[in-house]
Amino acid sequence: MPRTAPVAFVEAQELPSRRGRPVSMEKQQAVLEAAIAEFTAHGYDAASMDAIAERAGVSKRTLYNRHASKEGLFAALVGELAQRIVMTSSLEYRQDRSLRRQLLDYAEESRALMAQTDNLRLLRAVLAEHIRNPERVEPLLHQYWTNEYGFVSWMKAARADGKLRGSPATMGHLMSAMMKSVIFWPALLGRVDPAATRSLTEAIDMFLAYYQSQP
Repeated sequence: MPRTAPVAFVEAQELPSRRGRPVSMEKQQAVLEAAIAEFTAHGYDAASMDAIAERAGVSKRTLYNRHASKEGLFAALVGELAQRIVMTSSLEYRQDRSLRRQLLDYAEESRALMAQTDNLRLLRAVLAEHIRNPERVEPLLHQYWTNEYGFVSWMKAARADGKLRGSPATMGHLMSAMMKSVIFWPALLGRVDPAATRSLTEAIDMFLAYYQSQP
């Protein structure tokens, strides 16, 4: 996945707390959790910055110093989600590794990301608002979905290396769709698929059987 710089939720400051954690990091987590809860419960339009500050246990001044508006706070939530994806699952083309191994590793990293409760809550909050107001969320996600979260760039690099044949955009879209159907949607809906590993492996093998260049 390309290392595009996502919106940082808040900068940490080296100000120790009693438990040895930076105070700003504690406030960051509190505001993040409060924003997720408020946006999930009420949607963007009805969500209140005052209510978020109260939920987080921070002053209104502290909240507004960090995020000047509700729009900025929601954009930071989307940036936080993107940052977690980039930090957990990366898709950078490697000439020294087989295509199959690279795709399998990415799939396992993505499954680990989706297995974490905090990540699911954040994803659900963003997705819920995307359903309510796609025109608000779509521009924030534009740089990610147009590249299919790194798949298009990866396919382009693999084709340039003579390993794949076909349109990078088409191949990226198909692989992303397969990954989402096996990893993203079941996790989002709380479904457990005992055959997920086999399904992922077969999907990747099917993709490579069609698109991989002959040695």
